[in-house]
Amino acid sequence: MEIALAPNDSDPYTRAFLTATFAELEAEIKLENVREGIAAARDQGKLHGRPPFGFDVGAEGYLTPNDDFEKAVVALDEVDKGTSKRSLARSPGIARSTVRKIADNRERYIAE
Repeated sequence: MEIALAPNDSDPYTRAFLTATFAELEAEIKLENVREGIAAARDQGKLHGRPPFGFDVGAEGYLTPNDDFEKAVVALDEVDKGTSKRSLARSPGIARSTVRKIADNRERYIAE
């Protein structure tokens, strides 16, 4: 079976096929551009997405410590001393999953 497409054809199937094909191509190009932009921003150290506990995103896209940063550092110190994440999560009002994320990303909090 051979499909002959002519851009000036008045056949509605031809027009629909061409329109759908170019719309799909345009969507793929836009998606690729967005992914490349996100990757370039990450390569520069900028954050894409929700900031971690204890940080805000500054005007230029970089992490800056906020008021909860000290809570995160204290929680990390307590975890290092052997305090369980469950009991630690109850005292300062930080969720246990947040305490785990702080412990898993300790270099982010120690570097400051």
